[in-house]
Amino acid sequence: MLLARQSGTRHPSTGTTCLRLTTRASGALITAALLATTVTGCDDERRTTAAASTATPSASASPDVSPTPSPTPSPDRDGDGIFDLADAYPDDPENIAQQSPFTVTCYLTDDFDERDAYTLTTTGREGRVDFTAIWAKKPVSCETDMVQPVTSTEKAALKVSKYDDNDISVLYEICSAVDPDDTYAEAGFAASSQQIPERNAALLLCPKHPHAKKWREAVKRGQVDVDLAAQGRLFGEGTFRVGKEIKPGTYVTTDVDGCYWERQDRSGDTIDNYFTNSARRVQVTIRSSDYAFSSERCGEWRPAR
Repeated sequence: MLLARQSGTRHPSTGTTCLRLTTRASGALITAALLATTVTGCDDERRTTAAASTATPSASASPDVSPTPSPTPSPDRDGDGIFDLADAYPDDPENIAQQSPFTVTCYLTDDFDERDAYTLTTTGREGRVDFTAIWAKKPVSCETDMVQPVTSTEKAALKVSKYDDNDISVLYEICSAVDPDDTYAEAGFAASSQQIPERNAALLLCPKHPHAKKWREAVKRGQVDVDLAAQGRLFGEGTFRVGKEIKPGTYVTTDVDGCYWERQDRSGDTIDNYFTNSARRVQVTIRSSDYAFSSERCGEWRPAR
């Protein structure tokens, strides 16, 4: 009986020896059975090894972690990039400076029996107050506490007013009142050099005041007088050097009582003089050769027309 010659390879992982058949003849049942068993075992091992090598590793289970919620953004209702809590003007994306609301108390009669209180609030780019509700009541006078300028218009008004302090409350009191007996609204009234800056400043805060037109006329007339005084062509009582303090020319004054004037030479002697107990109009011509001119109780001298 011929036996097949076997050769094999031993696998260290399984301890199995796989046989390779190199028989030249077959015929013995025992040999065939042995070979079948050995080959089958090696095939199973190869399949198992291949499956292990091609298997995809299972992913590690992710831990059960809850996502961190996104923080709620701070409110910024005007969209200027400044949170409302830190925004001085949360409803104005341009953040234009505005005056804090303040109260003005107005009296409707001269005896101060009737009065109303109003809250004033500046609005808009120029920062002005709407006085419509106050003007409708026509108060004769108003008052308020100290108001410091905040808006651009208020700061401009302070500069024009020439006030020494940082308080513009008087300007708001002027703007609030609509006194029917307002001196500045009288025909022919001319504001003085001190009154002109204050009235111009008030007009910056309330350019639509019911008396605004008359105020401007009074300021215009007053400015003419300021210019004349600067030129030495408008002056009151006292003694003035001709050519230095006042200009020579013809001057008039009106509605006087007990008016006395005199022209003087260099020695102080009288060149000419005049006295009247009462007169609607007094006129004098001051010559360039006069050294001085003096007057008492004659009021204001202005160039004759």
